[in-house]
Amino acid sequence: MRTLTDPADPVQEACGQLARMVPRLRRETPVPDETAFAAPGMTARPAPVPGNPAAFFAYTSIGSSARWAAELLLYAVGADELGERWGGSDAVTARLLTEVIPKLAPGADDDTYRMVIAELEQRLDEARKVRAIDEAEEWRYVGGGSVCPFCRCSSLKTLLDARRQPGRIQCFGHREDGAPCRAAWPRLADIVPDLARAESLTVPDLEDRS
Repeated sequence: MRTLTDPADPVQEACGQLARMVPRLRRETPVPDETAFAAPGMTARPAPVPGNPAAFFAYTSIGSSARWAAELLLYAVGADELGERWGGSDAVTARLLTEVIPKLAPGADDDTYRMVIAELEQRLDEARKVRAIDEAEEWRYVGGGSVCPFCRCSSLKTLLDARRQPGRIQCFGHREDGAPCRAAWPRLADIVPDLARAESLTVPDLEDRS
């Protein structure tokens, strides 16, 4: 029978996705958002910044959050000096997201880890909602009282967007240490063996395999 699949580290996963978002958002920042909302018969309100404000704010927020997370992690792991004076370039942002933060995160305490992943996932959610990016995902809870084989919570959801792996199952709950669970299965049929196996195991059995 298929073994339970350990989810990828959520900080490293979020960092990788944000790093890929930065150049896309930078390209969209100077491009006016022609889909800005306006009521029938009215013109859209002038944007607070030229170009695409949503892309601009998402782009700059990723850079700010990457630097904040790196400083927080350096402090949490007891670095003698709180890092260098981070420059403001995209190259520095990419380095923080792909090297510095993933390297430091495993050494952080649970509270710091939760703060970092919450910050990164908020930036990722904002970036996905930019209309020029349009990668926001729609999920709904899996019914039937199903619980996650990993964290034993009832936070299993299925992806609704037909453009992005329809039917994908993912856990949005948290483990006992507070870290996001993030267990995932490509489709409902794939999770059935794990659910059946989990029902036959005790909680300690599951913890030994996590």
